[in-house]
Amino acid sequence: MVKTPVYLKFIAGSVLLLAIFFSACGDDHKRESEPEEDLTNTVPGHLEIPRLTGDTVTYKFIEHTVRYQGKTVSNYSMEYQLDLRHTRWVAFTAYDLTAVDNISRTNAWADDPEVPEDKRSERTDYSGYDRGHLVASNDRRYCREANEQTFYYSNMSPQLSNFNQGIWQKLEENVKGWMQDDALRDTLYVVKGGTIREDQILKYNGPHSVPVPKYYFMAVLAKKGKSYKSIAFWLEHKKYSTPYDLQGKVLSVDELEEKTGIDFFPLLPDVIERQTEASYTLGDWTWSNR
Repeated sequence: MVKTPVYLKFIAGSVLLLAIFFSACGDDHKRESEPEEDLTNTVPGHLEIPRLTGDTVTYKFIEHTVRYQGKTVSNYSMEYQLDLRHTRWVAFTAYDLTAVDNISRTNAWADDPEVPEDKRSERTDYSGYDRGHLVASNDRRYCREANEQTFYYSNMSPQLSNFNQGIWQKLEENVKGWMQDDALRDTLYVVKGGTIREDQILKYNGPHSVPVPKYYFMAVLAKKGKSYKSIAFWLEHKKYSTPYDLQGKVLSVDELEEKTGIDFFPLLPDVIERQTEASYTLGDWTWSNR
């Protein structure tokens, strides 16, 4: 047997110690550069729901569900600002079960049973405006109860008729097409709303001073297999003429977050969220502007 010289044993041992040291440092650096996901004020299992404010005095988180085909289905959710009697946003998902059109519009106008009676808006609060759906009636046609819930006053926003029945409806029609596009999505996640921050309100309307938003917005996330793509919209609340330039109202989800102060899709892993929300590709989505 050939004996290894002592000095070679020393060198080999030193190299091993250095390797272990730098490996440990590398692991420490990796841990420092990849902090744990921030799940504060999120709703587990609901990728569509933005990060909540955490203020349970001013806002109430509401999830509306239905029983459909023997299971409980999440129909849509919102974070309702009690003193303003207007929601901060609404959110819902579309997949094979919920994207189908089984029933017609119900016109089942009603108070939201989840909103305290003294914090509800009324029809007179929309005087001079349309009672504009945020979750569109056309988005929830898989069962009657799901459609009826879209007629809760908590889901309404005072919209100019030309806006509600024009460019906003056209955008909703495009989103409905994406909801039913199997090539685009396994699941489509949608967040919509009107701005109710003090500097983003046109006026206060009706006997309860319900805010009339200055802007309306949407954030859309499509998941197909393991891939994600996103797009967002920012529309000034005003009259528009045809043809509607929907592509001109597009921005990234990151840019929409800056305008609204809302953190969209916070349950996306950070590495996916950073890439997906930073940009958009118009060609990923089908369009109809008329």
